Amino acid sequence: MAGLATRWDVLLRLTCVRAMNGYLATWLASTCAMSPGCGRPVPGPAVQLVGESTRLRTSDPTPATSPWFDGHKVALVAARGEILGLQVLHRGGEPVALRIPSAGRTDGSAAIAVRSYAVEAFEIRRPSTSMWGRSHGPGRYADGLTLDPAPATDPAYVEVEIARDAAPGVVRGELTVAGRVLPVELTIAPVTLPPLPVRVWAYEDARESRWAGSDERACIAMFRGYGVLLSPDIHLENWPERRELLAGLPDVPVWISDDPAQAGAQVKGWIAALAGTGQIPFAIPIDEPRTPEARKKVRALADVVRAAGGGPTSFRYAVTDVPHDEYGDAVDLYISPRAAHLAGDRVARWTYNGAPPQAGSMVLDAEPPGTRTWGWISWRWQIPIWYVWEALYWHDRYNRKDRPMAERALDPRRDPVSFDDGEDHGNFDGVLALPGCQPTLRLAALRRGYQDRALLELAAACNKPAADQLAAQLVPRALGDAAPDAASAWPSDDAPWEAARRRLLELASCQVPPAQ
Repeated sequence: MAGLATRWDVLLRLTCVRAMNGYLATWLASTCAMSPGCGRPVPGPAVQLVGESTRLRTSDPTPATSPWFDGHKVALVAARGEILGLQVLHRGGEPVALRIPSAGRTDGSAAIAVRSYAVEAFEIRRPSTSMWGRSHGPGRYADGLTLDPAPATDPAYVEVEIARDAAPGVVRGELTVAGRVLPVELTIAPVTLPPLPVRVWAYEDARESRWAGSDERACIAMFRGYGVLLSPDIHLENWPERRELLAGLPDVPVWISDDPAQAGAQVKGWIAALAGTGQIPFAIPIDEPRTPEARKKVRALADVVRAAGGGPTSFRYAVTDVPHDEYGDAVDLYISPRAAHLAGDRVARWTYNGAPPQAGSMVLDAEPPGTRTWGWISWRWQIPIWYVWEALYWHDRYNRKDRPMAERALDPRRDPVSFDDGEDHGNFDGVLALPGCQPTLRLAALRRGYQDRALLELAAACNKPAADQLAAQLVPRALGDAAPDAASAWPSDDAPWEAARRRLLELASCQVPPAQ
């Protein structure tokens, strides 16, 4: 009898070939659609499955092919510990239900958990400007997620979560949609994803939860479930009440004044507060210095921090900028899309937000796959933390121009533009959760990308050259290595991303011993 690893290798090769064939078919269809002799695009199939990072308007044609659905059967492949997310596109407004039987465990929980969500769409009348990359254009975009046991929205969204101790093998179920009952085949790989580490810090202004009347701690917990730390930069006097929310995290976002007369004492206080914890505070007291005068202020404050005991292992002074000569070696951390390169970097660097061609964008009308790219980019460019400028930007605080805050409150059903300075505006810029802390498809896409990163790490432990090659093929250029005016270097449709994910599962399965 062939061993488990051998059977798995054959299965994955077949699924990768099918996924790549689907990608080829999609590419040919899109090429035909752009040709004058091919006519207008057809509406597409009545039922289709796409990933959480696909960004379609409700008026767009349904994709002709899918890596998960051949028109007759749904085929899923997942690691233990992984969450698969799929949008179910359908017509007719009938309920959607995914059922996958799961044997119970000793603690009473299921080895396979299925969750379904109604998806709310929002009307974009003013496409996001070029600051966020190329917009897909005006129209209605699906995004807001609400748990629903039988969602009838188009699309509906379903998640399948596999327990880390689930038995590898094939489990069969069914998807009911548009009056059809479709067979589902879930293959659980002999690969175990570890708990998703926190590699994204999403800034929040704690006032937003108070203004919205929402539970900030519940919101923080929700984001943590997506692998994201939701936190303000913490004032020293607030550390006792915030300490437990950042327990175990090596990097703690803190606030210090940009006044050198105050900053030194604050740095000493933070070093003392975190002594012996293994945690290192970092602060960004001066944001995006754009002039020589502003950079001189950065350097002057950095010298104060160093004199107070700051440095790479005690208190990291950060700036959202690239290295400049006037900074010398006084800056401990650079946070900028242009500060990171595949070769030649000599400084510690993170990145933040994203806009093609540096990284996928978080706005609602962004080119797909948006935030999914972050996991792949962060692995290939070795970015420890991705900083999200805002996650709950429910009031346009920076552009209210002394008007009452209520006049800048986000009403997504009226207008999803969250940031508008009169020249640039972005739809749901800084909004990964909607008012009330409602999760979004864009947040799910971010988690998908960081699950991909975890698979990259497992695959690299088995075959690093192959993992490196796969990542380079999928995302050849990003961050500081992308030309400012170039097109995105990564594919925009699901099939190549899913084929790459399944190839990672194949590579990572080398750790499984053959059956005796």
